[in-house]
Amino acid sequence: MDRLAVAVVPDGPGRFVVTLAGELDLAASEGFWAELEPLLEPSGLVVLDGSELDFLDSSGLRILILAARRAGELGGRLRLVAPHRAVQRTLELTGARAILETRENLDAALAD
Repeated sequence: MDRLAVAVVPDGPGRFVVTLAGELDLAASEGFWAELEPLLEPSGLVVLDGSELDFLDSSGLRILILAARRAGELGGRLRLVAPHRAVQRTLELTGARAILETRENLDAALAD
């Protein structure tokens, strides 16, 4: 049984909303990267809705940072929306909040 559910919804050319539910950990991180990497496009926007992501370990964090950096290299953006309290704590403790662009809600993340 997968502990991470991923749903991808296009929101216009080069724009995607990716909803995450469950746990982004060692078991899920590489599979998630395989789904996420093709969405990172030049001048694109990928919004990760983390409101139902309740666990993030170092493997998952590595994927989020890798994706944010890759998006930036391509001239695109990656935003994380409303991460769960446990995920917020991981971001704060590791200093990743300085690397990952976060927003309070989906509307704010989709606004330019």
